[in-house]
Amino acid sequence: MEQIGKVFSDAIKESGMTIKAVCEKTGIPYGRLYPSLKGVRELRVTEFLALCKVLRIDPYFAEEVRS
Repeated sequence: MEQIGKVFSDAIKESGMTIKAVCEKTGIPYGRLYPSLKGVRELRVTEFLALCKVLRIDPYFAEEVRS
């Protein structure tokens, strides 16, 4: 679970967006997203897909990292 959080954390940094901006664009509350990025909380499927869309990450690539 930590690996997928790192993929999204790195993508957020590379995008130049803040976590707050990503929260606004995805509709994921900060209190849910931040623990997910740290590997403490699992992402819901809808959150995973929203992050992939906003950060322009291929969901299949992100899922492979998780395995």
